[in-house]
Formats: sequence, C-alpha cells, structure tokens
Amino acid sequence: MIKKKINKKFVVFIPLIKGSKRIKNKNFALINNKPLLHYTYKEITKIFDKKNIFISSNDPKAKKFSKKYKLQFINRPKSLCMDESKTEDAILHFIKEKKIISENIILLQATSPMRTSKDILGCIEKFINLKLDSIFSIYKEKNFLWRKNKKKLHSISFNYKNRKRAQDMDDIYHENGAIFIFKTNKFIKFKNRIFGKFDFFEMKKSNSIDIDGKKDLKKFINYLK
Repeated sequence: MIKKKINKKFVVFIPLIKGSKRIKNKNFALINNKPLLHYTYKEITKIFDKKNIFISSNDPKAKKFSKKYKLQFINRPKSLCMDESKTEDAILHFIKEKKIISENIILLQATSPMRTSKDILGCIEKFINLKLDSIFSIYKEKNFLWRKNKKKLHSISFNYKNRKRAQDMDDIYHENGAIFIFKTNKFIKFKNRIFGKFDFFEMKKSNSIDIDGKKDLKKFINYLK
C-alpha cells in the first residue's frame, strides 16, 4: 500500500484529556524516559505524514508535545473534557474545527502503547479491501465468563453444568480500544465510531494492552524489560 495514497484518504485523531483519576498525568507518564504518548507517536509516524496527525486536548503538555514533534493540535474546549464527555463529541469538534476533512478518520488512543504500525496498516487494508464503513480492533481468546446478578451467578460464555474443554469452546472477541477507523461523512450522520457495514481486525493479545490503571502500566513496563 502506498504511503502517499493512505495520507490522501485518511487522517489520524488522537484524543487526550488532562489528568487521570487512576494514574496522575497518565498520557505523559514516563516509561523508559519516554511519555506514554510517545509509543503511539513512534508507530503512527512510520505511516503518516505529521501534517495528517491531530492531537485533540485541553492539556498544555499535549500542546507542547505537538509543537515539539510538529503534529497538528486541536485545542479542545473544557466542556468536552469532563469525566462524562464522549470521544465522539471530541471527534465532531475536530471535524468542525478542521472544516475540510479527509474521507476517513483513524482514531487511536494513547493508552494502547503496544499497537504497532503493522497492526494499523493491517486494519487500514481490511477496511479498504472489504469496502467497510467502520472497523475496530479486537483480540480473541476462549474465556469462562460469569455475570453476577445481585447475589446470583450466571455462566454466560459456557454451560457450567456441561462444561466443555477450553479448546472446544467458541472464541470470545474482546474489543481492545487500540484502533477504530470510520468514514467521516457517515460518522457525522451516526455520531458513533461503529456503524453501517463494519467488521473487526484481529490483533495479538500481547499488543492489546490498554493502560487504564497502575497494574496495566506495570504490565507494560515489565513487558519492555
């Protein structure tokens, strides 16, 4: 796939919010002397020109990072940076601010530092080849899942009264939050990142780490060691 062609039809959107409840300044937490955001930056710049990479944030550190590495910065209003704010609203703000936008948007979270350029390219290729409206990344495994309803437990991915061997169970697909791609014009209509004709792109579980809490951060640090 030609890099020039990709840059013509896609832009990258990276949403960041200042602060974090579980990890202080999570997006800029230093791992091997590099902020968490750097790991996404390192992989995406293997594919995209910097003029096509947009960071949307209310964080001065994100603005400084964007300026240092010559990325595009969208100053997100405080009203879209609350705990209850949706990423979809930040995307709509981005589209409005940019005014002229690419045919497709790639949404990448900085909290997925193990996602590689190969993962992103594979997802783009599937999106194009299947002529999809949207696509999202997953990893799969076989899980014995339970749900607790008040005080009662329910097995939901298997029948505990007739337990199968793990290898005979159906795969469970986990949305890992690493990559979302969608058509811009249809996103404006549906205001959702998954719509129309959609499919998933499978990633390795080891590449699907999502840094949500301190345990996830420690897991990532140990992996790098």
